[in-house]
Amino acid sequence: MLFEVNLPSLSPTMEEGKIVKWVKKEKDPILSGEVLFEVETDKATMEYESPEDGYIVKILTSEGEIAKVNELVAIISDSQNVEESELNKFISENNLNSVELKNSSEIESNEVLSNNSSKKIQITPLAKKISKLKGINIEKIIPASRRIHLSDLNQITTEGNNPSVNNKLFISPFAKVLAKERSINIEEIQGSGPLNRIIGRDILNINTVSDNSKVNKLRQAIAKATIHSKQNIPHFYLNTKVNMNNLLQYRKTQKQKGNKYSFNAILMQSIALAFDQFSDANCTYKDNGEFFINKDINIGIAVDTSTGLKMPVLKNINSKDLSSINNGLNDLINITRENKISPSDLSGGVISISNLGAYNIRSFDAIILPGQTYILAVGQIFEDVYVNKGKIEIASFVNLTLSCDHRAVDGVLASQFLSSIVSNLEKINNDK
Repeated sequence: MLFEVNLPSLSPTMEEGKIVKWVKKEKDPILSGEVLFEVETDKATMEYESPEDGYIVKILTSEGEIAKVNELVAIISDSQNVEESELNKFISENNLNSVELKNSSEIESNEVLSNNSSKKIQITPLAKKISKLKGINIEKIIPASRRIHLSDLNQITTEGNNPSVNNKLFISPFAKVLAKERSINIEEIQGSGPLNRIIGRDILNINTVSDNSKVNKLRQAIAKATIHSKQNIPHFYLNTKVNMNNLLQYRKTQKQKGNKYSFNAILMQSIALAFDQFSDANCTYKDNGEFFINKDINIGIAVDTSTGLKMPVLKNINSKDLSSINNGLNDLINITRENKISPSDLSGGVISISNLGAYNIRSFDAIILPGQTYILAVGQIFEDVYVNKGKIEIASFVNLTLSCDHRAVDGVLASQFLSSIVSNLEKINNDK
């Protein structure tokens, strides 16, 4: 089946529009609701979403060209390959500009007679077919243009608003194929398309996993947050590595003294010292445009729990020594895993640490948590050769990748901040 894509009226005064960009090209698959093209109107440049699932088989208005409101600009089909003769026939039937029709065959496909008069009602073939299928009285419809289009049928609500007619489900061919592939019972689906038609989006939105493995609310929240972050925060990434020899020796020495400091605690202290040195780096940019320098140093940590990943925040690290940081971090991780964490413990951070070293990951890029400015990705400890004063030696290293919000911090300041973290880690054996 072929579906018309007509230039919509996007403002009360709009008579024509210029196609600025086709987001999808010919032969591309498209789902109902996906952006099809961008159009410049008399008011603004706006996106137009596809009204149907299927494939774009013909684009009739190129980028930069102007089309009239309700003019046919593209054709969508439930099949990727359509005969040229079929396309030409569809174009001739659906691109009429005059009220008077040329012959009786056109009247049959594009006009119907009113029951109350000899007045002829112009209607597109697709709208005509669906109005018959749904039992819609088109005489009650006031079209947005000279002809009744599929969008105009939404003025009429059929009894019960049911997606089935005469025991036949009102479903797009593409959605029908998807439902069959996924073994989904379409009789239980409420369609979201025009006149409650079941479309591909309705099938794709159904969670087909078992009850025991359904995505929980936390996972959904994480998904929403990461999507928001990638779409709204301009990320840039800085990569470096830390010579761990002094730090490993320091931890060994402290352990012999009864002080078991975790690497994450030492890393937090090093970050706090870097913020002390570069106070402008301790900044936050909010989505509403607010920008400010933070007085306190609050650092988050990624914690894997039985219910999913959580990012609690250790507050006021600038007022704590290493022992207090270590104890506070251990307590924070424990209450997080016990699901005793409070909402306030999950907010207020400027930077978070994501350490995947235990999973044999050398390096990775992490996504910034919304509301924060950085996230530091930490890999596993590994041995590598390096040149020390002209001599080739072997040392232990850790890769660090700092993801930064470019709205809040530029590359120079972020580089200085990261270099300071590295320096603080590498010289820890010299600290008192």
